Amino acid sequence: MDRSPTPGGIGRRSRRRRIRPFIAVAGALGLIITALVAPASAAPPPAPPGSWKATPLTGGTLVHGAKSVSGRLAKSDAGLLALRSAKPVNVVVKLDYDALAGYRGGLPGLAATSPAATHRAFNPKSDSARRYEGYVSDVENRFLGALRTRVPEARAGRALRLVYGGGPLTLPGNKVAGLLKLPGVAAVQRDRLEKPLTDSSPAFIGADTIYQQLGGSANSGKGVIVGVLDSGAWPEHPSYIDPGNLPAPPATADGTPRTCDFGDNPLTPANDPFTCNRKLISGQPFLDTYNAVLGDEQYPDSARDSDGHGTHTSTTSAGGAVAHANPLGIDRGAIHGIAQAAHVAVYKICGIQGCFNSDTVLAVQRAILDKVRVINFSISGGVDPFSDPVELAFLDAYAAGILVSASAGNDGPTAGTVNHNGPWVTTVAASSQQRTFQSTITLTGGGATATLHGASITTGVTSPLPVVLASAPPYNDVDCGTPAPPGTFTGKIVVCRRSAGSAVGRVDRGFNVRQGGAAGMLLYNELLAETMTDNHWLPAAHLEKPDGDALVAFVTAHPGAQASFTQGAKANGTGDVMTAFSSRGPGGDFLKPDVTAPGLQILAGNTPTPDPR
Repeated sequence: MDRSPTPGGIGRRSRRRRIRPFIAVAGALGLIITALVAPASAAPPPAPPGSWKATPLTGGTLVHGAKSVSGRLAKSDAGLLALRSAKPVNVVVKLDYDALAGYRGGLPGLAATSPAATHRAFNPKSDSARRYEGYVSDVENRFLGALRTRVPEARAGRALRLVYGGGPLTLPGNKVAGLLKLPGVAAVQRDRLEKPLTDSSPAFIGADTIYQQLGGSANSGKGVIVGVLDSGAWPEHPSYIDPGNLPAPPATADGTPRTCDFGDNPLTPANDPFTCNRKLISGQPFLDTYNAVLGDEQYPDSARDSDGHGTHTSTTSAGGAVAHANPLGIDRGAIHGIAQAAHVAVYKICGIQGCFNSDTVLAVQRAILDKVRVINFSISGGVDPFSDPVELAFLDAYAAGILVSASAGNDGPTAGTVNHNGPWVTTVAASSQQRTFQSTITLTGGGATATLHGASITTGVTSPLPVVLASAPPYNDVDCGTPAPPGTFTGKIVVCRRSAGSAVGRVDRGFNVRQGGAAGMLLYNELLAETMTDNHWLPAAHLEKPDGDALVAFVTAHPGAQASFTQGAKANGTGDVMTAFSSRGPGGDFLKPDVTAPGLQILAGNTPTPDPR
């Protein structure tokens, strides 16, 4: 673990004991109990010998019992400990000390550093923090010294002292279990690759009542820093424009300048890197592990968003007012985020394939120093909060006074699928709102006609074109899961199935048929589920199962059928319905999710250069 100057937790000395067979002890206790309950008529016990002889016990295994509060909470990943292959694996080692943000005192001569105990904002320059960090350094040095001797091929990452208390390692899988025998190790946890989870909603949730008390929505969240840990942001999006009425953000806790690293705008010929403002106050990449393991991110060295997920979540929660939102070039009217006057701090922890735990924990550490008050985390994980490094880091963020709001997950509707089960995290499910966008689909063929409806935010196909099933030759891919050969669908509308068992994304299906020249796509649900208004690569509409079944039946019964569909338009829907994809509880020992909020057909920002992978 690189002992960087970034503050972190301080460790404790490991308690050591040898496991001895307790049969001899049990036998001795049995003699004592027998003597106590022996009847009065029993013969007196034999006299003890004149001298006792002690025989030292041999064998046993040296183990380390955690002393710190967080060390006792942390659990090792049983699957990691069972590895027998020498193939390198990424882990996060929890050392036996409470991180700086969570240390509440108790060690001789070392005062508490956690805001939960001091009732003051965390100060990394305080005497108590410096002294405690020295203690942490000792714990780390003992561990790293033993690691170099026992596992010389291991590679350590940056220390996680402010939150979590430990650090990432890469080492052979068959050496993982041995880490628990090294001094100061409380647990060994997997460095998982987690996945991102993805106008009228403020009024629908009743935010207008709060806005009135604040003097209008333009003041909502003023002075609060919202930290968004996601795939980054597209900083030139109009939701990040400084409206001119926001206060200057406070200085960071460690006195360092805020990082504003979004790189150059790839859509302009000039060298014009983005300059942060009072709305979008910072942007920093945390992709050490991602770049080392996968290395395929389009913008690997900046906080610029190649996926769109981070831009969408940050503008949903804290985007500024936009008078004319125009996704795909269509004016959809005025929109704004829930806390439109809040500062936005962006922490890019995800590449195009996902987000590693160790990168996320580093970002949580920085967020505390940046004086973030709310963390928005629409990423999977935390099913077992005690074996998850990110969830344990959130515990320290909570101790530092930060509200962590995390997605419940997209694995519904099965029970017991909820993510983020730590009671210190506010876990949010997804439900519907009243506004939707709807397209009318017209089918003709063999003298017959049919009218169906689907969700859409794209343009339409106004002139009738041939409509074909993706399951038919020569494509033969009902789910549109592979790129179609050029010319396969030129000038045609393609019908694709959204099946429950396919891992292909909705937008990816449209991208695949577009490679074959498709002019439009009609996507239908195989099972009962909600429909989505995605930013597709081509005109598209998404049909519920009944309309989808009717669509397939019509095209099958009428060879040579044609179809057209209108541009998606605003329509009334049914609000407060749990989406089928939203993960359900219960969540282990706790009642989860905590709350629900609109998470369907949300109109918010995106990136203009989405990575098609």
